[in-house]
Amino acid sequence: MQHRPRHLSLPAAHPCHLGYDAGPYLADADAILVLECDVPWVPQLKAPGADCRVIHLGIDPLFQRYPIRGFPCDLAVTAAPVVALPALSAALERHSRRDAVSARRQRLDERREALQAGWRRAREAAQRRRPIDMAWASACIGAAKPEDAILVNEYTLLSEHCGTNLPGTYFGSSPASGLGWGGGAALGAKLACPDRLVIAVLGDGSHLFGNPVALHHAAAAHDLPVLFVIMNNSMWGAVRRATMGMYPQGEAMRSNKPPLIDLDRLPAFEQVCAAAGGYGERVEDPAQLPAALDRALHAVTVEKRQALLNVICRGP
Repeated sequence: MQHRPRHLSLPAAHPCHLGYDAGPYLADADAILVLECDVPWVPQLKAPGADCRVIHLGIDPLFQRYPIRGFPCDLAVTAAPVVALPALSAALERHSRRDAVSARRQRLDERREALQAGWRRAREAAQRRRPIDMAWASACIGAAKPEDAILVNEYTLLSEHCGTNLPGTYFGSSPASGLGWGGGAALGAKLACPDRLVIAVLGDGSHLFGNPVALHHAAAAHDLPVLFVIMNNSMWGAVRRATMGMYPQGEAMRSNKPPLIDLDRLPAFEQVCAAAGGYGERVEDPAQLPAALDRALHAVTVEKRQALLNVICRGP
């Protein structure tokens, strides 16, 4: 499984892929192999049991340059996964019982099917919600994109509804990034791979931090037709989550609301893109989102100009 991935490490279609949240599996685990992951789980929410054996493997398995990282392990292996994993696989072949492997595979298949069924139910429930649900928006992007499209995700794309299977097709925020990283990263991806579709999925606040006027000007000046999808929920999600604990009652929240929670009176992002010669469209009806994506993709792939969809979404 991939906990909050920053790159594609495991194809979404892999029969052993068990999603993007480690929490449900930690309590039952007897051993965990952590590969090049600085935050494999969030201990405040869920952590492995005391008897679970934890192995960290990577170029710097202890992440020594992180002054505040504190994930303990029973064994740290300093190695590149591309070298270590084939050797580990060969060792397991010599010491594994095939009947035990078959039984484990069957349990994995059952858990994977239950997981995917839950995702399908979530998409079906989200399909008609207004404002548009991010699960539905993510599923529409997943249905519209070609297999080799490059996705740049700044927090708002839900991978369980928009999976990728090829190397180099997914990039999430790096630990060195901050709000506003995604738009510029998408232009960089398009410069590196000019013949591939690049889709940047950004929050409304992160898009503001990326300086939209400069972003769209650069895309036009350098002929970089990228599709920008803004998940616009008119709020700073992190600030809202932090302050909700201070105001657990809705009425108190409304009467004593701290500043900087909501993003009121946002500019029409689609018009900013259009002012730079791109295609822009505001989408509020979930039923209209697939067709809006088709129009935006036509502008990018056929007309060779940038496009932006301002998708009005519900908050977290």
